[in-house]
Amino acid sequence: MPSNENVPSLSPDAFRDEAERFLRSIAGEFAGAAGGAGQDPPSDRIAAVEELGEGYDQQFKRARELQARLFDAGLAWPSGPSDLGGRGLSREHDQVLDDLLAELDLPSREVLFVGLRIVAPAVDAHGGPELRKRTLPALHRADLIGCQLFSEPGAGSDLAGVTTRAVRDGDDWILTGQKVWTSIAHLADVGEALVRTDPGTSRHGGLTMFLVDMHAPGVTVRPIRQMTGGVAFNEVFLDGVRVPDAHRIGAVGDGWRVAGTSLGSERNFMIGDDGPVSPYVLERLTAMVGRLDTAADPVLRQEIARAVAAIVAMRASADLPDGSWGHRLEPVSGSVLKMLMTRAVDGIAALAGEALGERAFTDRGERDTFAWSEFVLGAPALHIAGGTDEIQLNIIAQRGLGLPRPPKPATQPAAT
Repeated sequence: MPSNENVPSLSPDAFRDEAERFLRSIAGEFAGAAGGAGQDPPSDRIAAVEELGEGYDQQFKRARELQARLFDAGLAWPSGPSDLGGRGLSREHDQVLDDLLAELDLPSREVLFVGLRIVAPAVDAHGGPELRKRTLPALHRADLIGCQLFSEPGAGSDLAGVTTRAVRDGDDWILTGQKVWTSIAHLADVGEALVRTDPGTSRHGGLTMFLVDMHAPGVTVRPIRQMTGGVAFNEVFLDGVRVPDAHRIGAVGDGWRVAGTSLGSERNFMIGDDGPVSPYVLERLTAMVGRLDTAADPVLRQEIARAVAAIVAMRASADLPDGSWGHRLEPVSGSVLKMLMTRAVDGIAALAGEALGERAFTDRGERDTFAWSEFVLGAPALHIAGGTDEIQLNIIAQRGLGLPRPPKPATQPAAT
């Protein structure tokens, strides 16, 4: 049974008390760990997108240690079924845990988010019983690290255009192709791969999802360094990689629907307290504006107002209960929230740039100055991650508002 069908047997308040007691009891083990949400990291860094730069191996190690402690205490996956390491509670209990972790001085788990927030939900919702049993506890304990093998050099925004092939060979499938912009692939044990199993049918109908062993023969990972200096992204080559049919997620030809589960979960994460517009980022933004005494500048006051309005709009929309969007927009609410999130991030980045000027990009050792360069440089990536702005706007227009698709460009007659 998928975890979202579990019935809560413990009130959120009682669960919070239990979780807080445990988290405070282990906080001393992680004291001073870089990246804790409730502290200022030693590097003074502020990021819109989690980057794996210098020292990421220690950050990654601490995140895995914390996740294992949470799992062993029954706190890693409150809404998960008890036979898979969960508690059989509700998604509200998941949020209670996330809120607590954001408040306390503990290592950030953001480096684990692909496995926890993208891969695991797809396996939980669409995987067979054996795949769920073998994979979900390991992902939620961080014994397995997951990555997302979706985008390709010729199919980024147009995800339905993927050309990586999977050909059936008995009880296995043989995968061949290339993926790109794969976060933490160089650290991952498994990858959720969207591939084409039937090139003769519709673009969406010929796709199937598999869980690939990233250590299998034929898998090659090459890191891509970003302009921020981080090495979170990779290109992945699949050269005749053999994947058991038992590792298929969902039915053959149902890969598009499985991908929708992963992408929807990713967008929900991006607007949450662990996302780019986190309470920590807002706290640092407020501190920066106050320290520089720039609020009296009329131009900056407008930037501040725009940033605050965008954040309030995103938060208010995210807090709407199910069914509040109306029958048209309810199915595309995730796309609306993703667009509101990118506007909020743009507002914060613009405000930081306007308030700091060159100090945002020249390191003079001043607090809340150069630290913002990583946020400003990383902000454009959020217009791509989780589906580009253009794709989200098309989804809202066509599926939500019922607007027609734009006409295809007229073909030019052949020259005579």
